[in-house]
Amino acid sequence: MKSEAVVRRDEMLEDLVSRVLQHLAGLAYMESTRVSVHRCCKRFLRFARERGGEDEGLTSLVDRYLVACRTAGDREYREPSGQRLARHATRLLTEFAVHGCFQLRGKIAKQVALAPALDAVLSDYRAFCASHMQHRRGTLVIRERDIRRFFLFLQAHDIGSAEAVDARLLSKFIATRTPKQSTVLSMELSSLRSLFRFLLMRGTVSAELVEQFAAFRVSRPQPLPAVWRRDDVKSLLAAVDRSSPVGKRDYAILLLAAQLGLRVGDIKTLRLDDISWDEAQIKLTQSKTGSPLRLPLSEELGAALIDYLQHGRPSFTAHRQIFLRAHAPFQPLGADSKFGDIISRYRRLAGVPLSPPPRWRGLHSLRHSLASRLIEAGTPVPVISSILGHATSESTETYIRIDVDSLRGVALDLAEEVQHAA
Repeated sequence: MKSEAVVRRDEMLEDLVSRVLQHLAGLAYMESTRVSVHRCCKRFLRFARERGGEDEGLTSLVDRYLVACRTAGDREYREPSGQRLARHATRLLTEFAVHGCFQLRGKIAKQVALAPALDAVLSDYRAFCASHMQHRRGTLVIRERDIRRFFLFLQAHDIGSAEAVDARLLSKFIATRTPKQSTVLSMELSSLRSLFRFLLMRGTVSAELVEQFAAFRVSRPQPLPAVWRRDDVKSLLAAVDRSSPVGKRDYAILLLAAQLGLRVGDIKTLRLDDISWDEAQIKLTQSKTGSPLRLPLSEELGAALIDYLQHGRPSFTAHRQIFLRAHAPFQPLGADSKFGDIISRYRRLAGVPLSPPPRWRGLHSLRHSLASRLIEAGTPVPVISSILGHATSESTETYIRIDVDSLRGVALDLAEEVQHAA
């Protein structure tokens, strides 16, 4: 006989699952996804009824359920091909239980229709930024994504206009975003500050609310950029299979980052017209700063680009961007692509381990590594700034810290040797 507390808990879990499924139905989730989530939630409810402890809460039950899904001897709850779905479904349950909604992933958030009043605000804000703030397209995309996520949070709480926002709602929304990295959260708050200043200018919100929102700050630590050793970069490049169209493209992309230190955005938007073959130079306008940049085209990089253009890139396309998708439709690489999959794939093939402490090594880390090698070679800071396309030499100081901390590590090692010798 179950105790009254256990019966009440099971009823609350069933109600939670019902509300989550109802919330999913109001969003742009595919029916197949909703069916899969429903199936996983039913398994979780059965697990809770059969194995739940007397005073066990939702978080503890979810943790034990996920362990059961991975247990080799338990065929009923083991999901070799569906463990990701189990984590996804239980995340929806826990987030909804705490916040009354759950964070929508980027592609889903774009597909959900906003309430007419909120959609009008977002449209007006977009037009204002484009005409008065002179934001670049990349900045507008990020800000619109962050604001749309906030508006979807409002809709999940039956709020259809910006006038109804108060400090309590802001705090509640920020609580749903706290698991994010501090840098990501700081960028999202920056987007919302910009929105609320716009709403204040229109008279939609009060100055007191904007002042309260300005108090939300996130400390942004300044970690050292991840740096590749010279031999690891060589191993990474050697791991690329340049006999395939994908390999030819990826090899040219990696060389642009490793040899020239180009940003991801500039590599994605690099055009055929940016290559001056006669002068052996690349001339482009930087997507981040809008400043012109001119860099030398080495023989190795030039050969890699020619190989891709002649034998890897589709020849029947009208697109002027150099790098295109490897499969149909043969379009320029998406704005959301950061090339992290390219780095991960060839790093694994090359057997290059992550240096301690483990750091994320995206394509941008090759830019950091180039800066480090230039510093080691004694290159003047203004020259490094011009190569990396920095607006000022102050932006280069982050990379100088790499060399300083490396020297500090060497000094500590020498001190230990002297101490042992004594």
